Amino acid sequence: MTRLVIGRPVVGKTGANEAAKQAFSGEKFPLTVRVVNKMTVVLSLPEAGIKLRPLASGAATFRDFDRLQRAVSSLEQIARLNNAKALVELVAGEADSEADQGGGDETAGESGGQASNESEAGGGQSGDPAVTVIQDDDEGFIVELQGVRFEPLRNQVREDGTLTAGGLKAFEEAKAAAESAE
Repeated sequence: MTRLVIGRPVVGKTGANEAAKQAFSGEKFPLTVRVVNKMTVVLSLPEAGIKLRPLASGAATFRDFDRLQRAVSSLEQIARLNNAKALVELVAGEADSEADQGGGDETAGESGGQASNESEAGGGQSGDPAVTVIQDDDEGFIVELQGVRFEPLRNQVREDGTLTAGGLKAFEEAKAAAESAE
């Protein structure tokens, strides 16, 4: 399995385009990859005809390497503008049963992109990821998403465990605070 995490570029490290060349140069096109949106914004990849909701994943097909490279370049620019450590993750070569796995907590650090060949546990579902309720009592309401614990209002978490727009904002703020504390 080949994985590329695209985030803001760092001076002195290779950019996402170079990482994409290293990761996907041996692949056959058209190439179908799983795209995991790691941000709380809607992402659109017109090069692959996909639009992803916040923190969701989906399948994208790139007709040739040039289209993939244009998408990677655009995503790197979006990550730079948003100062996003990890904007999206592209995964190719996984089994069909793993195709819609939700985004994990693994990132490429502060590099423009990082490729790796690793196996991941399958499972999961497409769409918005659900939070895990850590505490729900008179003392507080604490939930966890992607390894980040935070305290949204109770009405910011839907019955199915997904977050409303206000909950996504609370998550993004908690995530930023956790990253700045590192």
